[in-house]
Amino acid sequence: METITGQIDLLSPYWLWGLPVLLVIFLLIRHYGQYDDQTGLSGSEAFYHLRFMHPLASRISNKDKSANTGIYSDILYLIIFSLLTLSLAEPVRIGEKMPPPADERDITFIVDTSVSMVLRDYIYDGERIDRMSLLKGLLDRFVQQLHGERISIIVFGDAAYTLVPLTSDTDLIRKMIARIETTIAGRSSAVGDAIALGVKTFVGQTANPDERRQILVLLTDANQPSGVIPAKSAARLAKQAGLPLYTIAIGAGSYAAEEQRVSGLIYHPADLELLKTLATTTSAKNYQAGDVTTLEQAIADIERREKNKAQKGPQFYHQPLYLWPIFMAMLILTLNQFMRLYRH
Repeated sequence: METITGQIDLLSPYWLWGLPVLLVIFLLIRHYGQYDDQTGLSGSEAFYHLRFMHPLASRISNKDKSANTGIYSDILYLIIFSLLTLSLAEPVRIGEKMPPPADERDITFIVDTSVSMVLRDYIYDGERIDRMSLLKGLLDRFVQQLHGERISIIVFGDAAYTLVPLTSDTDLIRKMIARIETTIAGRSSAVGDAIALGVKTFVGQTANPDERRQILVLLTDANQPSGVIPAKSAARLAKQAGLPLYTIAIGAGSYAAEEQRVSGLIYHPADLELLKTLATTTSAKNYQAGDVTTLEQAIADIERREKNKAQKGPQFYHQPLYLWPIFMAMLILTLNQFMRLYRH
């Protein structure tokens, strides 16, 4: 049924089953109830008052009582209990439509800190910069442009480590990004181990996977991968877990960008083919870090492709109305007591 602003709805309608139960009890009491000359109460009134009477109460004369008082009281109590049952059903008035929730996600950035990150194959403002400087700047801008997401960071070299667990504290994340240094986790590149750690982290902490989309973003040059778990095997693990693995290649794609100087390291460009394979295995995409346009494209693609699984229908503000039946029940009960006192 279409929700209309201003209509009345019940949040717990199953309580209304109590109304026919009350009616049946009322009819049974009226059918089997008998007027008690000693107390001046009908059988049904005695039921409601539990008949906690003094042993000598029978000596008090109540002959002026009318048997019609019994049916009046029963109907009155039936109305009161019906109003209380209605309040338990939680009536509400439908208000204005609430704004839709943001498509917030959980994103784990897997950051390469191997020794190859010192290679300087990027030119910025006419000067060469190393891969790690570009990676940190790219990651910092990435985090700044995400709103509402929870973010974690894994760094890897000889092994993989969780640098920042899932958090929405953007200031903390940016401070920890600034502290990332080349070889902080070792000199080699255990790409597969890092992806497996990201998968394990999500699978281990998932409380409600249908609420927030979970994503892995790998920033690396994939240069001579090492580690216990092969990178392609780790990508298959991510696929089995339903986790898309977006890859961002850090480093030039050919030997033409090699810096002409003695560096002590053998130059290798980013392994674009491997990174593309890792991404496509999980139905994600691969990007090559080059400029701000690439970053914006990656963010836009993630926001467009990775919507939350649970798409809730429109939500409306609710104005609770349960106090009105309670108020009416108390008012009727109070007026009834005043009338009793007035008759006496």
